[in-house]
Order: sequence, then C-alpha cells, then structure tokens
Amino acid sequence: MTQMTVINTCEIINNAIVAHYILGHQLRAAAIEQNRGLPVRLYKNAQKCGLGKLIDFLKKNDQMTARAQEVDALHVDLHDAACGVAALIATDNFDAAIDELATGYYADAAAALTKALSHWKVEV
Repeated sequence: MTQMTVINTCEIINNAIVAHYILGHQLRAAAIEQNRGLPVRLYKNAQKCGLGKLIDFLKKNDQMTARAQEVDALHVDLHDAACGVAALIATDNFDAAIDELATGYYADAAAALTKALSHWKVEV
C-alpha cells in the first residue's frame, strides 16, 4: 500500500467508527421520540457507507486481509442489527428497540465492530 492509501484507509476507518456510533444514537433518538419514519431497508445495505465501499474496493482488488474479512462480517452484522432495531421502531416496539440498543445484539455487534476497526487501524 502506498502512504496515501494508508492515510486514506485510516481516515475511512476513523470515519466508520464515528458514523456507526452516530447510527446507534440516531436509532436511540428515534425510539425515544417514537419516530417510525426510519428507512429500515437502507440500514440493511452495508455497502452504501464509506466502510462498505472500502471493503468492496479491497475485494475487487484482491486485497482482503484476515482483519478486513473480520471487519466485513462484523460490519454486515451491525447493519443487520440496525435494520432489526429500525423494524422494531417502525412497528411501535420502542422499549424493545431501546433494550436492543443498550444490551442486545445491536450493542454486541457495535462493540465488536468498533474493536475490530480499532485493531485494523493499527495494522494498516
């Protein structure tokens, strides 16, 4: 990897940590405010965000490391969990959504992804 690519990759990883943290807060706010107007299906598509685009680039260029593969799987898990939380909110299950964000699968997926991204950033 060239130095510029390493810098760009680290920036994408940093942005991904922040963006996925914000996603959790947006979902929590929607549950608390009982905002049912969430784009449930959009949360499912992990390839739309910056991290998803980086992973897609690495796959297309045969540059997937073991850590990148781990991050990819965890990233998809997080988006699946976000979609599940959004679906709970959309169906008026606000308390269940808040619980999921605090201690359920979403919380576990977010923690695992953040940890893997932090390790990956050090390895880049």
